[in-house]
Amino acid sequence: MKKALVNTRVSVKLRKSEYRDEWYLYVESYPVFQSGKDTPQRVREYLNRTITTPIWDKSRNARTNTEGKTTYKPKRDLNGVIQCKSQLDQESCIYADKVRSLRQKEYDNAALYADTDAEQAEQLER
Repeated sequence: MKKALVNTRVSVKLRKSEYRDEWYLYVESYPVFQSGKDTPQRVREYLNRTITTPIWDKSRNARTNTEGKTTYKPKRDLNGVIQCKSQLDQESCIYADKVRSLRQKEYDNAALYADTDAEQAEQLER
């Protein structure tokens, strides 16, 4: 009998700093099913990296607030990496994408190998 795979998706996102004109890079995973919780969780991992020069995609609106001010989503290249004007910020975005790919692989492997498979693998290693 086939087991339904959990499609956990990992993505790199930006969060605006309250005090400065910079954005924090973080990796967000959803849906993550944890033991003891009924509903899927949204897991955020902050990378301690900031960028100041993201390129905004004016054709993709993120949200419009009550005052009528519109914010936009960041522009991404073909691989999904956020594009920046400065080289240093671009390297931070590439680092964030590498962390994202590692986390995605971890969630994919966890979905493939069930608990019983993990126990059998541990016994084989011994």
